[in-house]
Amino acid sequence: MNDGINRLLDSLEIVRLGSLALGSRFTVEGTLAGAHRSPLKGFSVEFSDYRQYVPGDDLRHLDWRVYARNERLYIRQYEEECNLRVYLLVDASGSMAYSRGGVSKYRFAAKLAGALAYVTVHQQDSVGISIFDAEVRKQLPARSGLEHLRVLTNMLADHEPGNATDTAQTLHRLAESVRRRALIIVLSDLFDDLERIRNALAHFRRRKHDVILYHVLDRSEIDFPFREIGNFQDLETAETTITNPREVRRAYQEAFSEFLYSCERTCAGLDIDYVLATSDQPVGEFVQRHLNRRRRRGR
Repeated sequence: MNDGINRLLDSLEIVRLGSLALGSRFTVEGTLAGAHRSPLKGFSVEFSDYRQYVPGDDLRHLDWRVYARNERLYIRQYEEECNLRVYLLVDASGSMAYSRGGVSKYRFAAKLAGALAYVTVHQQDSVGISIFDAEVRKQLPARSGLEHLRVLTNMLADHEPGNATDTAQTLHRLAESVRRRALIIVLSDLFDDLERIRNALAHFRRRKHDVILYHVLDRSEIDFPFREIGNFQDLETAETTITNPREVRRAYQEAFSEFLYSCERTCAGLDIDYVLATSDQPVGEFVQRHLNRRRRRGR
């Protein structure tokens, strides 16, 4: 089994992902007829990657030189076989390090991104990743194959969040860098100016990308269960303030509820699939529920 994915997901979660499919609602710039529609008439034959042979594959694409080296059958996979390109944009700013005793928001986002990458690769599509805060810190282009999945998931597992954020500006730069129509998946707590984020998300939509936004939050950020007076620290600026939670709870919950509503409304206005993703959920079950619901809705 892929050692990278095992660093993020347990065996039961991986089994749960095995029957899932991730698709785009819109026309994508793939080149083969099949699961995803393509607007292109011709296609390139640029070599992309290898994948293991499975019964039913065209024997003309077997690479006998690879077989001679390791006595295993591999298929040469070409760029046109990557019908769908998925780009995972993972927020690793300081606020994503937050956890109230459980899995941090970044760790949950990494597990979620790893699960989506696993589904994408196992349906023989390609996936790329950008891990960002105020800058893009790590990046891989969209490719397919189990070796690419191993590198990608190890990158997610090894990274640690901790810098300041500029989500909106970074998303604008990433929107400019993805030149072919794709499925863009953003995983972030959206702790930035919401109007600037709306403009950045609209940038992806103007370029005809399908977009899913996983709004990754800790449950305590929504419920605000704190009781005792104490210091509350901003994880990105390190500033602290002494607060009595009992005095601010109602105002906080009302403000946060309005924030969530504004995020959902913003995505609805841009025809973006908005998904609230709290870090207290089992990732395998969460992905299964969302992808099945997305499929039923024709997404």
